[in-house]
Amino acid sequence: MFKFYKTFFLLLVTATCSFAQSPNLSWINTHATPIDSSGKNDKNFYAALSTELKGNTIVGLAEASHGTREFSIEKTRIIKYLIEHENYKAVGFEFGYSPMAAINSYVQTGKGNLTELMQPLRLFKTQEFLELFKTIKAYNDGQPAANKVTVFGFDTDYFPTDIKASAAYCKKYLIEHAGVYKNEKTAATALESIARPDAGALYELADGDVEGLAALLEELKAKGVTGEFVKRLSLLYQGTLLGNPLARDEFMAQNLAGIQGESKAKTIIWGHNMHLAKDTTMAACKGMGYYVKKKYAEKYYAVAFDTFTGTVNVLDEDDFVEHPFTTQANSYSAVFATAKYPEFFLPLKNIDNNPLFGQTNNITNIYASWNRSGVLPMRPGIDYDGVVFIRDTRSSVPLK
Repeated sequence: MFKFYKTFFLLLVTATCSFAQSPNLSWINTHATPIDSSGKNDKNFYAALSTELKGNTIVGLAEASHGTREFSIEKTRIIKYLIEHENYKAVGFEFGYSPMAAINSYVQTGKGNLTELMQPLRLFKTQEFLELFKTIKAYNDGQPAANKVTVFGFDTDYFPTDIKASAAYCKKYLIEHAGVYKNEKTAATALESIARPDAGALYELADGDVEGLAALLEELKAKGVTGEFVKRLSLLYQGTLLGNPLARDEFMAQNLAGIQGESKAKTIIWGHNMHLAKDTTMAACKGMGYYVKKKYAEKYYAVAFDTFTGTVNVLDEDDFVEHPFTTQANSYSAVFATAKYPEFFLPLKNIDNNPLFGQTNNITNIYASWNRSGVLPMRPGIDYDGVVFIRDTRSSVPLK
């Protein structure tokens, strides 16, 4: 019965969109490259993607939801191709630095139990992500150390366990380097406050403690110090400023730039469509992608992943909850759903009189918690350089 109504709704969408959207649909069908759902016959897709990525440094693989199985499967295939054929050597995720650092150690050395290391990953704690990390490790196993792929989290550490892990790391570092830094004592006092069992959110930290962290960071910057200690201290300081809800995206962009700046690696980033968009249409403010574009200009290429109908996993507290969805008619997602290919890659730049270029319309949007509206606005070619569309998608498979 569900399949009948889904088919009926697709026919209805086709009928309501066919007249107004026929020039758009014709252009889409002409310029789209089909994607094989089995992953066995994607030579043309990878060739088209490689052409788009010439001269690229950062490629963003965004997604309409974090709980979609097909998005993760297709991204894993893309990442494998880019690592093996286009020399990408780093993969960053919209997640905290600390838990991803442990997983990076695993893909580098095999150290640890991957299933256990993935337990903090919330919506990324899935069978699909397990296969992704195994794929990266399998590649690394055959490479010298200098050629191995790294994974990292570019988000701030906002979970208590991550915050306390970074505070403990920084305390240990300062003890081992006692007397080296002028501002180490005030920073050490701040770290003690953060490590207290009854400590609240970082943005509730006393002004004097915040100033202590800031002073040491400025000293480290002036001395040109880099490395793990600076990363973790920076994450703690960022947390003190998260009372401003707009700060997170700028910090994520800074974290990415810092890590990529040290490694100089061609880098893939994985995050939500709203965060990785290059302009302000989706979030109605400057998101991470806005700042990444500002720094990397044309060397940042952003791909949105979109869908039209299916099921998706979201979080209720820490539990996975599945919801069915179908995106509204007359959205871009509905138009894409009437294309001749059920899965395709479509460049969105202003080529061949692209009728979509710069024209605002909605695509599917599902946050980490359930939202009934289910759409966000997008301007093709402005917010995103390309889109991967998969008409029917299923919920991710939780990792037990």
